[in-house]
Amino acid sequence: MSIFEYVSYGEFIRLIVCLSIDLVEYVVPFLLTPFAGDLYDIVGLAASFYMFGWIGLFSGLDLVPGLDILPINTITWLIWVVVRHWKEIQDAMGTFGTFGDES
Repeated sequence: MSIFEYVSYGEFIRLIVCLSIDLVEYVVPFLLTPFAGDLYDIVGLAASFYMFGWIGLFSGLDLVPGLDILPINTITWLIWVVVRHWKEIQDAMGTFGTFGDES
């Protein structure tokens, strides 16, 4: 069983980039300072917007004080993959995935 059965190579590379952005933010203590951390968050926001389009704007939550502890870029990747594969997810769920359709 391979990860490429579930995500494409390009999606996997984007995941690695997002994990790297989040990991660097946790490992480098200098990026916890307000000015340097905010600059790095803006770079991460720009990278997410470039990779994911409008969904990448979700990574702007990194600019909110106190949310730096969350892996926002990786969560953005997860949201992007779910939105991208939504039709496949609905088909796999069958009738269980329909909400509000009583007929």
